Amino acid sequence: MENPMKNHEPKHTIFFDLGNVLIFFDLEKMYNQLAACMKISPQILREEHFLKPQILQKYETGLFSSEDLYRLLQSKSSHPFSFHDMMMAMSDIFTPNNELWPLVEKLKDQGNRLVLISNTNECHFNFAYSHYSVLKLFDRFILSYEVGACKPHPLIFEKALKEARGKTFYTDDIPAFVDAGRTAGLDAELFTDVPTLQIHLQKRKILH
Repeated sequence: MENPMKNHEPKHTIFFDLGNVLIFFDLEKMYNQLAACMKISPQILREEHFLKPQILQKYETGLFSSEDLYRLLQSKSSHPFSFHDMMMAMSDIFTPNNELWPLVEKLKDQGNRLVLISNTNECHFNFAYSHYSVLKLFDRFILSYEVGACKPHPLIFEKALKEARGKTFYTDDIPAFVDAGRTAGLDAELFTDVPTLQIHLQKRKILH
């Protein structure tokens, strides 16, 4: 997904993960809200495996659409609910990592290119993009449901590297994804907290 905002030639390209880096998410809240839509208990929703890992994996790689998901859940429910209700139940689960956002703004102000690499789905990303202004700072979005592959698959990093300008740096909260980024050729560090990330960026003379 291309951001319509264009920028001058960047000094570096900084790759960020989305979930539990730029914003936090609560999957338990998602299950509770979906169960409320379907008028069943969250326990039944989980026990009946209405959202099997395979289904969510297909949704995050674009093989299963939001409409497909709606039809599936509606077929399992004796209570009618709207497509909009499902989308809100699925996606109203985020809170911003406000401590990180000023650093992202500073990196942008210093002339760096910002690229998002995320395992996500259409529902979650559209909600996040419309609700969290920090994403408007990004130049490019490498999204699993558009690429057709999730991290740590090499394909998603191949797509990301095509967006690199200048030196690169990547941060993610999942160690396996950081390792995969390094294997693909990215300079990468695990995201733990904002002060540690600042140190990583300062050591590389990316952050001034």
